[in-house]
Amino acid sequence: MTDNQGPAISPDAKWVAFSSNRTGRGIRDANWSNNSDLYIVSADGGEPRALTTNVGPDNAPVFSPDGQWIAYASSDLRNSSADQYDLKVVSVQGGTSRNLTSSLDYSISNIEWSNDGSSIYFGAAEGLTTKLYKVATAGGTPVEVSLGKDFVFADFTTSTNGSKWLVTGGTLESPGIVYLAGSDGAQPRRILAEHDALDEFDVARAEQITWKGADNWTIEGVLTYPLGYQAGQKVPMILQVHGGPFGRFSANWNASAQIWAARGYAVLQGNPRGSSGRTLAFGAANQNDWGGKDFVDIMKGVDHVIKMGVADSTQMAVMGGSYGGFMTFWTVTQTPRFKAAIGHAGISDWYSFFGQTDIPNLLEYGFGGLPSASKATYERWSPIEHAAKVSTPLLITHGENDLRVPIPQADEYYRLLKKLGKTVEYLRFPREGHGIAEPVHRLFLDVEQDKWFSEHVLKKVKAVSN
Repeated sequence: MTDNQGPAISPDAKWVAFSSNRTGRGIRDANWSNNSDLYIVSADGGEPRALTTNVGPDNAPVFSPDGQWIAYASSDLRNSSADQYDLKVVSVQGGTSRNLTSSLDYSISNIEWSNDGSSIYFGAAEGLTTKLYKVATAGGTPVEVSLGKDFVFADFTTSTNGSKWLVTGGTLESPGIVYLAGSDGAQPRRILAEHDALDEFDVARAEQITWKGADNWTIEGVLTYPLGYQAGQKVPMILQVHGGPFGRFSANWNASAQIWAARGYAVLQGNPRGSSGRTLAFGAANQNDWGGKDFVDIMKGVDHVIKMGVADSTQMAVMGGSYGGFMTFWTVTQTPRFKAAIGHAGISDWYSFFGQTDIPNLLEYGFGGLPSASKATYERWSPIEHAAKVSTPLLITHGENDLRVPIPQADEYYRLLKKLGKTVEYLRFPREGHGIAEPVHRLFLDVEQDKWFSEHVLKKVKAVSN
């Protein structure tokens, strides 16, 4: 079984390049890995020819203007949660690939060739933002392209002569906008604003913050203040934990944080060790330690916001999805400091998760081996093994068709917590996968989350507005 994706057609329309995972795929295939390679095939059909044989994933092929080269994103790590990608180029005839970003210790994305093929533009996730870079096709040090404004961009395209860029981006207080930027470093000009209707509403203030985590490492995050916040106020706070674990929060518009801020909460979003946007070593630093020092990093962020005089330590909540759901489940077994918790698509038992998920090999990386060889490690970091210590009211939510974190993970945790007499509720969403997609389900989930925190954090049940 193959998993073909990311097709690109050559400028002369004679060839198609694509990425293909031929190691097996899915929960029934024990041989699955994240290894994918690039292939090329005639547009008229025929047998695809492999261009790369990398041990890790090769993705997102882009033909050069003359059709002789392919630029792509590549990771040398097999089955790692820290899939940090480099920019590589390979001839359409095959042969040895060249790494153009070996000197840049950040994961790349958004590849685009210059019109003359002499250079390649790409994005790099750095800290809480994403920067635009340019590197010569012949090699050399990547150079940052100034866009004249510190905003996070999602995608871009260049003009024929390379002097202008169309950039989709945003800031902490402004959602995705299309900007026209130039190579002269002048202020980007906003040319399309589909969200101008938001100008009629108040937007919560948000800022980038840092604190010292475990081992005195610098940890980055975003703090969103409640609407109308006045300096010196201590307010209820929600800690949000991202998924991945190789994911991140960025200095970009975050609708969830804005919604909670409108309800009177401060929102802390941190990027602990194991997150993307930093060095490869930082992204891999939680290996064999999921719930260890990354948990400490997050808790020290909470302490920091309390010391800032913003968070009321008696009115705090925690929530997250996927790995953030696991961390939520884990957190309530480690500390009683939160008055309520909401975990979506969370892992409760790493041992059983290995046999249920569509990415089992990821756990071999995360825990240093198969469950049979590393049973103590799998159990050590499983929230279900520590369920008796839970005192925080917990709302569990899950999609019934989730293949990434199958629903038995929620079933197991809920049943045990209920048997132990804990305060726990459980919402199962039919037809939903790893996320909640159907509008009626999304609205229902939002209402129930608001009720849960209102009751257990604010100590009241309030009417939820439309």
